Amino acid sequence: MTIEEILAGESKNVEFKENLPEKSIKYMKSVVAFANGTGGKIIFGIADQTREVVGFDKEDVFKKMDAIANAVSDSCEPAIIPDISLQTIDGKTVIVAEIPEGRQRPYYIKALGREGGVYVRVAGTTRLADEYMVRELMFEGSNRYFDQALCSGLTITDEEIDALCKSMKEQAVKNAHTEGQKASIKDVGRQQL
Repeated sequence: MTIEEILAGESKNVEFKENLPEKSIKYMKSVVAFANGTGGKIIFGIADQTREVVGFDKEDVFKKMDAIANAVSDSCEPAIIPDISLQTIDGKTVIVAEIPEGRQRPYYIKALGREGGVYVRVAGTTRLADEYMVRELMFEGSNRYFDQALCSGLTITDEEIDALCKSMKEQAVKNAHTEGQKASIKDVGRQQL
């Protein structure tokens, strides 16, 4: 992490903590949110508001690293394995906890359960995921997506299928830029659907 990156502030993938909070839940929400998103870094030893590099005493830093690793291991479900390292910025030692993008979504805080412990990142903030987002994360975690889900009990008429096919062709014609492109558009039928 460079001074320029620090001055840019918190983002979707970066969170600052001035100190290691007494209660790990204060940063566990961000850990879970990063795992539910595209991953990210929590940098301990940088003041959130002022972006001042505060750092840690060298004799204390390894205990803090162990505490972070244990808290993540004990608090998150499914297991999240952070990459925790030290970095020197402006002659001060900070702890960087890098959280990888998770593949077993949704990740949540064990103590809060799946109903109240799933968090996501929105810009530079961590937010509780709503019911829809939790369902979407569950689909992603099973390598499925909402538009692939079967809709049981749904009936579709032949007229609705024909109307959809016609609508798709009309939209393709509208999107065409030249007469040649328009002429090359074929009818959409049941086979293509």
